[in-house]
Amino acid sequence: MPPVVENRARRRSGRPGSRLTFAAVTLLMAAVLATQGCAMLRRRAAERPPYRKVSPPIAYEMIRDTPSILILDLRPAASFHSDTGHIYRAYNLPEDQLPFRLLELSPFREETFLVYCDTQKCADNGMAVLVSSGFEDAILIDGGIDGWIAKGFRTVLPAELAGKRQQPAEPEATPASPPAPPALPQETEPHVPVQRPP
Repeated sequence: MPPVVENRARRRSGRPGSRLTFAAVTLLMAAVLATQGCAMLRRRAAERPPYRKVSPPIAYEMIRDTPSILILDLRPAASFHSDTGHIYRAYNLPEDQLPFRLLELSPFREETFLVYCDTQKCADNGMAVLVSSGFEDAILIDGGIDGWIAKGFRTVLPAELAGKRQQPAEPEATPASPPAPPALPQETEPHVPVQRPP
């Protein structure tokens, strides 16, 4: 074989193009595997809600450890004052009014606070409004008020609605004595614990 043809044969047998093909195939396989991993992560993220949830016992511990924590009740006022009651120190802000009253919650934008409702739809809608408005530390109590009661935690009801309001007795003034100073309202317990009816 002439020397020129032999050089060409050697060049082809070394196959520098085969290295390029192997690198391309390897890169393509890595891209396929990465795409599959991303799809798995996207599925997992789609299953997870965009907000945090805690069980009632964890919420109870949070309330006990941080007594000043905001507890937001998204139920209508009638449900808040019903025989089910509400969590002690809860602030009632109905879910349908939430978008219009976010200014009231602005001091809590950077703080962690608890939220509950009575239905999953109410909870999802309320949390969507809060998270999209920048309240990223809002935490939903899983199961709402029914989950709270089912786990054995008590609710409270305002005393005047429970029918146990105590009227302060006004002292009788005698004509010979100087008029009594105005009576200050007596300190009464603001809430009366109630149990859920059977």
